[in-house]
Amino acid sequence: MRLLGKLFWRSIRHLAAICVCAYFSTYGAEAPASLDGTTGAESEAKAQDDGKDSGSTDGKANSKKLGIQTATLANGMKVIVLPTSTKGVVSMCVGYFVGSADDPRNVVGISHLLEHMMFKGTTTISGEDLKELLFTYNKDSGAFTGFDITVFEATCSRDLMERNLKIEADRMVNLKLTKDDIDREKNVVIEERKLTTESNPITNYMQEAAWRAMYLHSTYSYPLVGYLDQINACDEAALRAHYDRYYVPNNAFVLVVGDITLDEAVEKAQKCFGSIPAGDDPRRSRVIDPEDTGLRFNIDRESPQISVHNLNIIYTIKRKLISDFRKLMVVDMMVDILACGESSVLYQQIVDKEELAFTLSAYLDVRAFDKARVNIASVARDAKKVDVIDKRISEIIAEFPKTLTREKVEREKQKYLDQISMVLDNSHSAMMFVLEYLINGYDVGDLDKARDVISSITFEEVVEAAKAVFNPKNRSMRILSHPARG
Repeated sequence: MRLLGKLFWRSIRHLAAICVCAYFSTYGAEAPASLDGTTGAESEAKAQDDGKDSGSTDGKANSKKLGIQTATLANGMKVIVLPTSTKGVVSMCVGYFVGSADDPRNVVGISHLLEHMMFKGTTTISGEDLKELLFTYNKDSGAFTGFDITVFEATCSRDLMERNLKIEADRMVNLKLTKDDIDREKNVVIEERKLTTESNPITNYMQEAAWRAMYLHSTYSYPLVGYLDQINACDEAALRAHYDRYYVPNNAFVLVVGDITLDEAVEKAQKCFGSIPAGDDPRRSRVIDPEDTGLRFNIDRESPQISVHNLNIIYTIKRKLISDFRKLMVVDMMVDILACGESSVLYQQIVDKEELAFTLSAYLDVRAFDKARVNIASVARDAKKVDVIDKRISEIIAEFPKTLTREKVEREKQKYLDQISMVLDNSHSAMMFVLEYLINGYDVGDLDKARDVISSITFEEVVEAAKAVFNPKNRSMRILSHPARG
């Protein structure tokens, strides 16, 4: 999973698959006080120090640091800024710490439906006018819901940033919810569910089944879009309660990337959001599944909609293996070398040399706070060779720590460093790059030092990560989707 190729582009392809991971205790969890573990004055002091360390705030710092800076408004709203050299352009988003894992058990899908309702207008602006402002005058505008996050984003000229912040502040307090709008939007979401899940047995349908098997008790087993009957049952009272509980400034952040300084961003955020009082602490909680139940799942999906044999092998790993940014990068690089791209070890062997599969890929999935998983996917050339592919993948993985070379690790590190530079050339890609890590619970300070962290990763760390991640005990699931027999 390359830094840009997977962590960023996966955000684009699967926007609804992003989550926030806070600091959780054994029996429950609460949202962190701030995105980097600091609060109020500490955060503002950190912002000043970071500004000094970065050398400048115009995107041309002579330090290796990216220049990320943070602050917190008096009402608890966080402000995160990454100045870049994209002159006259900013990409920005307002995010709320609420997602499908916060959905009440009897209205799964309410967070996603509420995201849709945020485009239906407020008591001060109609839905039509709102959409015109968002989609006509911005270069890009949109929203997505994840397991633990809901985000509203836009890319615009620098002089339109304050207008967008005013729109978001209005939506934070004045959302209009009517029965007619809710009913219409429920139909839209129901069609989305049918299109993306019921009609897609290879990807979303199977992934939903796998997620339910992986999370026996946790709300992370809930599908992001929701269930058809529960979407239908959602009403104005439920939506209003969800909105009032989570859409408050102390449960939100604004992230701005581009031609902007921290002082400017804080000034504009204060002007738009400063008068909104903090709400009650949402007190989010999570049920934590057992670390190792000993269960191993085999999921078989037969459908006339499927034309080839798709084999997915899933390794479930403990969060502690990727508990900080450095550990995440080590595992990320290791998975890249093993199975990402045509130059990867598994691809060259399974696809090129042995010609067992048409294609093979892998990704590291870090969407949930207590577990992560590595998903290795392949498409078999011969239906009778599925078990052979499975066996060969296991054999190659077992030897991987011994066959890994220092040259491959150094080459992968350089790719990551090059990709960071490429990401920072575009304000939207840079915003998504920062957002991906922020909402998965990684310290902003660690991300700011990404170049130094990556450069200092050792060959030995990558080898040890391969041994830990691909321990045979971590293999939790095999998913086979194939054409209907006969």
